Amino acid sequence: MSELASIQQTIDEEKVKLVEMARAIYNNPEVGGQEFFALDLITTYLEDKGFKVWRGIGGLKTAFMASYGGEGFHIGYCSEYDALPEIGHGCGHNLIGISGVAAGVALAASLGDMPGRVSIIGTPNEEDEGGKVVLVNSGVFDDVDAAMMFHPGCSTSIHVESLACRDYRFIFHGRSVHASTDPWEGRNALDGVIQTFNSINAMRQHLKDDVRIHGIVSEGGLAPNIIPDRAAADFIIRARDSRYLGEVIEKVVACARGAAIATGTSLEVTESGFPYEAMVSNRVMADLFAESLRETGYALDSPHDEGMDSIDMGNVSRVTPSIRPMVAITDQWVPGHTRKFSMLCDSEEAYNIMLTVGQAMAITGHKILKDIELQKRIKQEFSAVASDRI
Repeated sequence: MSELASIQQTIDEEKVKLVEMARAIYNNPEVGGQEFFALDLITTYLEDKGFKVWRGIGGLKTAFMASYGGEGFHIGYCSEYDALPEIGHGCGHNLIGISGVAAGVALAASLGDMPGRVSIIGTPNEEDEGGKVVLVNSGVFDDVDAAMMFHPGCSTSIHVESLACRDYRFIFHGRSVHASTDPWEGRNALDGVIQTFNSINAMRQHLKDDVRIHGIVSEGGLAPNIIPDRAAADFIIRARDSRYLGEVIEKVVACARGAAIATGTSLEVTESGFPYEAMVSNRVMADLFAESLRETGYALDSPHDEGMDSIDMGNVSRVTPSIRPMVAITDQWVPGHTRKFSMLCDSEEAYNIMLTVGQAMAITGHKILKDIELQKRIKQEFSAVASDRI
């Protein structure tokens, strides 16, 4: 039996169990940092398959690494399994998580005497703080030579990039008084928030097309007859280029500072400790995955354009060659992060595509492990774009 036939056989043999796990995770949605059911389900299965498992890596209670094999080129498959509040798996992380498991188990079974190490890396809390950011900063990916994952969607795009993004909170402090009897004694913190939005909106025409700035009023006061002495706005700021993003952030913060001056309030600025970097997709690996996906027979035509998002896999791509292709699970346009998309992620079609992608990622990994020259090309491309990294 050929190695690639061995991969398909493993996927076929494990199909029932893999789909059961994906469906169980779907039916037991857990928000970021609380994915204890998914953690136990996946790691117990991987231990039964002969993987050495470490739980709680990087200081994250629901993260894990499961490894098989010994010395040699180290391939890591990223597994996500957190859900969205109220919506559940409206981003398909039940499919992402188990596709990585399928790929790792199938590749491990095909190794034979071939040198190499295969790991499945459980990366929790992607939807909120970005578990991969913590794991990268903790050195979990330092000895991983190539990393892969996929994302389900309404279109197929192999060379996926993403927007770098930062989260900011602007808290305005004013002076609270009765809004009718003596408002001239007050300093309206909510006015500072509103003026910040107005200034940012006026600035938009002077920003590059890939910039995204979106925010909400997270605190706006206690009652309409009380001048608010505290108000806050939360913003996410995105751009394709991390350096230009820095320039945009300076301008956004300046809008908030100007609003504080104009309203006589004081400003407190806080930044999230989990910045997302722009994805750098390794083209050698992505082309290999596209070739491998064709070899599985996948042929879903979906013409939709889903635009660019921000992903913590971008941080992984800055420390090791990485890919994160988008693969369609439907030919219809269904927005992500919705209940309607969540329903798609619990369909037989979605589970079949999950296994197909797992097989393609395993084939990609096998091609890399058996070809030293291919390994060199992957590393050379990664090194060649090092100047673009922060």
